[in-house]
Amino acid sequence: MRRHLIALLIALPTTPLAAQAPPAALPAATAADIAALAEKLAASIKPGQALLAQPLLGFGPYRAVMEYRQAGAPAAVHYTQAEIFQVVAGAGQLVTGGTLDGPRTANAPSATETASGISGGSSRRLAVGDMVVVPAGVPHWIPSVEGRLVLISTKVPMP
Repeated sequence: MRRHLIALLIALPTTPLAAQAPPAALPAATAADIAALAEKLAASIKPGQALLAQPLLGFGPYRAVMEYRQAGAPAAVHYTQAEIFQVVAGAGQLVTGGTLDGPRTANAPSATETASGISGGSSRRLAVGDMVVVPAGVPHWIPSVEGRLVLISTKVPMP
């Protein structure tokens, strides 16, 4: 028994708990923060403007952006990042898969390519509470919204 107690004492950290640094605060957004940002974007988006986006929070390479959409916007494919959508308000259509259609624009720093639409792919309706993961390299497009579509888009770098 005495041997076990000595082994336990040796295995315990030698730094007193009070001397250890507390963990850093992690970024977080409360429901009130999310609602306030959605209201701000609704007040700021211009008539005829399809999309207005603003950062919500970030940590290292991870970024969450709130997107306020009142019309369809170009299709995209992110080659080095997966994208997670969580619908906060409204509804719209999401097309995933297929191939980018029309003239393409490349954004080298973020390894993203955009186009006017998608040929092929699968369409699904997005509504409040829905969450979708779009893997890296998969084209995706929100061609239409039903009044408005407010979502949180989180980009996740892939190795």
